[in-house]
Order: sequence, then C-alpha cells, then structure tokens
Amino acid sequence: MSIKEIKSGTLYKEYAVEIPYQEINVIIDEKINEILPTVSIPGFRKGKAPSAIVRKKYEDNIISEAIEKLVQDKTKNILDKNNLKPFIQPRVDLKKFEKNQPIEVEVKINLEPEIKLKDFKKIDVTNYEINLDKKIIDTNYKEFLDNQKKYIPIKDSREIKKTDRVILNLSSENETVPDFLKSQKKLPIIINSELQILPDLGGKLLQKKLKKGGKDKIGLDISKSVKSDKELIADFDVEIVEIEESVPFELDKEFLEKNGLKNEGELKKNLENNLKSQYQNGIKQIEKKQLMDILDKEHQFDLPQGIVDQEFNDIWHRIEHAKKDNKLDDDDKKLTDDKLRKRYEKISKRRVKLSILLQFIAKEQKISVDEKELTNGMMAYASQYPGQEKQIIEYFKKNPSAIETVRGPILEEKVINAVISASNIVKKKITKSEYENLEKITFDVNKD
Repeated sequence: MSIKEIKSGTLYKEYAVEIPYQEINVIIDEKINEILPTVSIPGFRKGKAPSAIVRKKYEDNIISEAIEKLVQDKTKNILDKNNLKPFIQPRVDLKKFEKNQPIEVEVKINLEPEIKLKDFKKIDVTNYEINLDKKIIDTNYKEFLDNQKKYIPIKDSREIKKTDRVILNLSSENETVPDFLKSQKKLPIIINSELQILPDLGGKLLQKKLKKGGKDKIGLDISKSVKSDKELIADFDVEIVEIEESVPFELDKEFLEKNGLKNEGELKKNLENNLKSQYQNGIKQIEKKQLMDILDKEHQFDLPQGIVDQEFNDIWHRIEHAKKDNKLDDDDKKLTDDKLRKRYEKISKRRVKLSILLQFIAKEQKISVDEKELTNGMMAYASQYPGQEKQIIEYFKKNPSAIETVRGPILEEKVINAVISASNIVKKKITKSEYENLEKITFDVNKD
C-alpha cells in the first residue's frame, strides 16, 4: 500500500492511497469462510460446498463491503499516523477500481479548528421594541379595506373585462399536462391578477372576448407546472360558467361572519396584532443578523479550506445557473465576474465560520435537540405542504440524513437564544421609520 499527501491547505489534507487488490482478497476470503457453513448450493449439502464455488457465486456481492471496510481502516491509519483530528467525517473518493488491480482512492480531511470563545457577558446585544402609533395602525386598517375585492355576477350578457373574475371549467387531453390541471371545475380566475394557475390564462381569456356560456380552445404554457426549462404549450378547452364584476367593498355582516369575526372592533384588533407580529418577526431577523455580525467580528480562527471550497463551489454553481437563466439579483448583475466571485468567496467564509462557531458553542454548552423538539420540528415542516404531511414524515423516517434540514435550524435557534441570554441586553425603542432605516442598513449587501 502507498499513501501520498497530494494537497495541504489551512486545516485541510488530501491523500492519494493505492491499495493492493490482495488486501481485498483477504477480506473477501474472511467473509466467505464466515458464511460458508450457512450456504446452500445445488449438488452439495448445506455448508459443504467448496469455498471456490461459494466465492464465485457471492464475490461480487461482497466486494463493495470489503472495499468500504478496507478504506475505513486505511483512513483511520492515516489519521492515527499523522495525529490528525478531523472536524467532520473524512470524505473518500474511489478514483479507480478494476478487479485484480490496485485500488486508488483519495481521502480528503478537514481538520478541527482551535476556537477561543468570547465572554458573552462582554457582548452588548440590542433588543428593539417598535412603537406603532395610532396613525400607523389606522393607515394599515384603511389599506386592508382598500385591498379587499368583492365580485357579483353580471346582470347583462357581455364580454369578459380586465377587472372581472371569471368562473370557468378547464380541461385538456394532452398527456403531458399534470393530472391536477387536466380537469378543473368552477375554477375562479381574476383576469388582471398576476397570480394565475397557468401563465397569462387571464390575458388569453380576455383576448377571446368570451361571454357567459362561451366555449373555446386556448394554448397555455405548462412548462412551470412540469418543471421544464423550455416553453411547453398545451391545448385546453375552456367553458365560461360565470362572469363576475368588481364592486366597491363594504364591511358588512356577511364578511364578518365569513371570517369568524364578531364586529369591526375585533377585525381592527386582529389587524393591529398581525401588523405588530410582522414587525416583530422583522426585528427578530435584524437582531439575529446583528448578533451574527458581532460573533463574526469577535472570534478569529482558521477555517478548514476544504469546507470553505465546497461551500463556495455550491454557491457558485447556483450563481452560474442564475446567470444562464438571467435570474441574478439586481445587485449581482452590476458586478464583474471577478467582483462577483470575491463577494461570494467572502459570503462562503462567513457562512462556514458562523456554522463552525455555533456548533462549537453548542458542544461547549451541551446544547442539543431532543426527540420531542425534533418531532415537533418535522411536524411543523410537513405542515407547510398541506396534503403531503404523511409522505414527508415517511421520507424523514426512510432518510435519516434529511432530518438535519430540521435539526439544524432548531439547534441554531437554541444556540442563539443561549448566547443572547448570557449577553448584556440593551433595550431600545424605535419608530417605524427608524425600523425601516435599520432594516436597510442591516441587510445592505454592499456594506463593508
């Protein structure tokens, strides 16, 4: 066996390992001898078949297991011999495998950084409280009423107008159309709304100049529904069941009862609470970002280069796809490729640094996610997809690694709360305009 260091970076090592095939044979022979007494092969009594025949039949099934065991052993030898402390499980890539030929693998090891935590008592964390005066609350209530839409069936026979809501039957015999779109009965469509079940459905209906009871065939783009990058037009049969016109909204008993409200006062109170909740959620994100900025600034330590490179490569892959599809953020569009790369290299380093730091804090303070928290988190995640809750929970059960998408955010929030509770809290009241300015400054991508 030969081991050669092929790359060495900050807290990062790569090794090329060549393993003689004979070592694989040894493990295969051990496994064959282990199962030999239990094997039944036609023409031989149970457990009496020659090992050569048993090997010929089962060797291919054992090879992958043998390679995995051997590579794990060799990786452990590298770590022990070089006194390396991996930060995460070493990554092993099988570069070459041919029967009876030396096996070639690459072992990539990210090493554990040394971190010295700041005394959180010396960190000032601002706790914001927004002051929403009566004028702001009243304006929000008026805007709510102004945004309400009410429609009633038209009395005369006329063509569809831009401001109408149309109730229609929609169907297609095209096999590429998803099942949920093939037949829709009494589907409400607001003609001038940007939110359509299919792109430009309202516009196409308007062009046809249909009346109540009218029928026609229209071609609609279903590419987004089938997740295709190219335009895909399918024919649909439409029938106009009803045409409703927009009328001025009035807060009446019917509206209140429909929304489970006793009176206008209850509606106003609900809207006020919702408004405060929206701002409080925004404040929570600002406080989190400010805390992350402080932790980033107050802690300096080396980062495992392999993890940083992987994070950047993942981000850059998405950026290149966004460029190809002309979906880059406006701020990114203004930058040259060199400046864009530097921006996301910086973002990658920050993400990795904060992730490692939060994990270290969790370990030092023995913060973890218990089974109840994890179960509640999975249920909350599944509830975001109505009708698919059972399938999502089953997916988590069958794919334990996917549970990290739930565990990670829960652990992060617990660590953040622990840091905040140990810090020096500075309370500060702000106005709506101060909040908006604070939000702009806090999340300015061009800052620093």
